[in-house]
Amino acid sequence: MEKGIERSIEEKIQRIKAYWDGVLSPEEEAEFSRWIDSSPKNKALLDRVQDERVWLEKIHFRERNDLERGWHGIQKKMQKRPMLFVRLMRYAAMLVVVMLTGLIAFSVWDDGKGDDLKLGVQNETLSAKGGYKAYLELTNGKRLELDSLSKLETHVEGAVIKAEDQGTVIVHEQQGDSLVESVEYNRMIIPRGGEYKIVLADGSQVWINSQSVLEFPSRFTGGERRVKLKGEAYFEVSRNESKPFVVEVEDKEVRVLGTQFNTSDYKGSFVTTLVSGKVQVRVGDADYILHPSMQARVESGKVVVEKVDIKEFTAWKDGLFVFKKKRLQDVLDILSRWYDVDVFYQNLDLQDLHFTGTIQRHSNIADVLKFLEKTNMVKFTLKGRTLIVSK
Repeated sequence: MEKGIERSIEEKIQRIKAYWDGVLSPEEEAEFSRWIDSSPKNKALLDRVQDERVWLEKIHFRERNDLERGWHGIQKKMQKRPMLFVRLMRYAAMLVVVMLTGLIAFSVWDDGKGDDLKLGVQNETLSAKGGYKAYLELTNGKRLELDSLSKLETHVEGAVIKAEDQGTVIVHEQQGDSLVESVEYNRMIIPRGGEYKIVLADGSQVWINSQSVLEFPSRFTGGERRVKLKGEAYFEVSRNESKPFVVEVEDKEVRVLGTQFNTSDYKGSFVTTLVSGKVQVRVGDADYILHPSMQARVESGKVVVEKVDIKEFTAWKDGLFVFKKKRLQDVLDILSRWYDVDVFYQNLDLQDLHFTGTIQRHSNIADVLKFLEKTNMVKFTLKGRTLIVSK
C-alpha cells in the first residue's frame, strides 16, 4: 500500500474512504492501520477527511470561489425574506414534485424516445450509474472481483460457490462431514455504486445494496442460520421452523423463520421493514414483534415501531427509487452511495427540503438530478465525483 497510497492526495483520500466503507480485505486493513500509525501527517489526513467539505478541495479553486460568490449573493437576498415565506416555499417545492411526478418519471424512463429535458444540470461526469459490482472474500483466502458478466465456480469447505451473470452468486452446500467444527464466514462486499444478489446454502435469497457487507457461512450448522450485515439488504428467507434465520446487525438482531423483509443500518440508523410473515427485532435487551407493513427503527437511541408504506423502503430491490416527503439530505445520502459521489452543501438549510417521487434506479445520475431540480428550489453542479448543492 505504501507505494500506491503515497502517489497522490486523491488516492490517499480514496483509500481512507474504502476503509470507512468496509471494502478493504483484512490484509489491506492491517496495512492501512500501519500506514496511519507511521506518521502524524497520515493521522491528520484521516481526521481531516471526516469533514465532507474536504471533497470540495478537489475542485479547482477558482471555480469554487465563483460558486461561493454567487451563493453569498443569494443568501443576502434570502435573509431579507420572512421565515413564513421560506417555509411556504419549502412545502410548495414538495407539492410541485408531487404534481410533476408522472411527467418526470416518464421523461426519465422513456429511454431517450421523448424530448430531452433542458434543465441546466452542470456536470462533468454524465455517465455515472450504479450496477453489479462486488468483492467476494472466501474462507479459503481467495478474494474475487465480480461484475455483471462474472461467471466462475470455486470450492470452499462444505460448499461450491458459483457466480452467474446478472449479478448473482449461488452457494451450493455439499453433503458430507465437515472438517471444520466452528462456523467460518465468507464476506460479500458491495462498494459504493454497486449491488449484488446471493442465494445462500438454505435457498434464502439476499439482495445486497451499495456500501454494504454480508458475512455468511458456506453451510448452516447448529440450531440457527446466522448471517451478519453492515449496510442494507433485502431478505427472502426459506422457511425452516426448526432452524431460525438470524440477521446480526452490530448489537441488534432480526430473527425469523421464513419471511421477506428489508434491513438497513447506515451511519448507525437502524431500520427493519417487514413485507410478509413475522419477525422479531432485538435492540439491546428488548424484543419487538413486527407484522406485515410494520417497521422498527432506532431514532436518538429510542425504538419506534409503526406501520409504513413498504415500497419506499424496498423498491430499490426492484430497480426503483421511491421518495415520499423525504428530506433532501436523506435523498442525497441514498444517491451518493448508489452513484458513488460525495455531496457538498453550500447551505445546510437545503438539507431540509422535502421531495416526493419515483425514479428508475438505473437512470443516469444527470436524469435524477434533473428530477430534483424540477422544484426550482435546488440546483446541482457535478464536478468529477463531487456533487455541489446550491440554490
